[in-house]
Amino acid sequence: MTTTVYDVTTFPASVPATTDIGRVINEILAQVHAEQTSQTTRPGAVIYIPPGHYDLLTRVVIDISYVQIKGSGHGFQSLAIRDESDTTGWVDTLPGASHIRVLNTDGALEAFLVKRDASPSQAGRINSVEFRDFIIDGVEASKPYLPGSGKIGINVASDSDSVRIEGMGFVYLSTAMVLRGADAAWVTGNFAAECGSCLELTGASQVVRVTNNSLISAWAGACVRAEHAEGLLVEGNTLVWHGSVHLSECSRCSIASNKFVSSWPGMVWMEGACDENLITGNLFTRVDTESSNDNGHDDLFGMLQCSGTDNLVSSNLFSYRVDAGLRRPASAIPTIVLVKSGANNVIMGNHVCGTDDYRIVLDQSTTGTRIVHSVPQTAVEAYTQDYVCVPMP
Repeated sequence: MTTTVYDVTTFPASVPATTDIGRVINEILAQVHAEQTSQTTRPGAVIYIPPGHYDLLTRVVIDISYVQIKGSGHGFQSLAIRDESDTTGWVDTLPGASHIRVLNTDGALEAFLVKRDASPSQAGRINSVEFRDFIIDGVEASKPYLPGSGKIGINVASDSDSVRIEGMGFVYLSTAMVLRGADAAWVTGNFAAECGSCLELTGASQVVRVTNNSLISAWAGACVRAEHAEGLLVEGNTLVWHGSVHLSECSRCSIASNKFVSSWPGMVWMEGACDENLITGNLFTRVDTESSNDNGHDDLFGMLQCSGTDNLVSSNLFSYRVDAGLRRPASAIPTIVLVKSGANNVIMGNHVCGTDDYRIVLDQSTTGTRIVHSVPQTAVEAYTQDYVCVPMP
């Protein structure tokens, strides 16, 4: 019977897995290719990474479907806290469990590249590739980790169906995860921190689930960035430092029941024609622990900025905790929600706390905005006459 389960420490590779796990996994994938040759005999494979420290010198290239790469725990440790501390009395100074150190010597930026080059286009679609329960460690980095300029943990560069990234750890990476043209992907239960951006959904994605993650990004990036997404679900996550979701030209997405904590404005930024999106049940907390750094947006940008049509912002709690002396521009009245453009947007049943000095702002081009039981009339700053406000009773 053809082997379909492989252990990187026992597979007869050309180098030990601890020396170059990337080369070992590529050799396993080559054997899978050799043994699974027809359309009907390709069940895929499981590649297991036992607990241990593994160097990755060679990028892993996955060009087959139904592959699961799994370890025995995400093993996360905050490397920034370690590198800024006296670790003399620490018990652990490295991430643990199934720990991959990205030390590429092959000139590639990714640890894992999922890509199939084929024609016709449907042959290039990758199905059901899974990453589970190990940590990808960029080893060294400097703030703000600049997304797009350095190491990438997982890059799904082909259109994909049902990719799953679960229980993973990511640290010291320019970008933890990139998914292109994702259909029905699941990104759940992961811990990504000290990364430029945590998750980027490029190209047009649909019905992607981003749930129950802890995502911590620096001010130059975002926790979740999506372009042309349809039906994206971002739910039950903790988004910290630059706790942010940036949607560009996205429709019918749900951003629900998340905890945002950010040192900068723009925790949810709907840019361009973002239509029929639901932003509900979230806790937004704006703090000033990183006021010396700049994400390019001042306090007039909005904790939440809305552009597009028929969006609903409801039942959120906005907590603004920045001293007046640290606001930008100086002594600005902070904008909680900015409706930048679009028609028929609804802001309903939200609550603002932490400051008595705030605004919901409607720009001149907006039409048909309805503000219902969210703020007093005095907190609405409207540069248009085409809106309705039912103030707090």
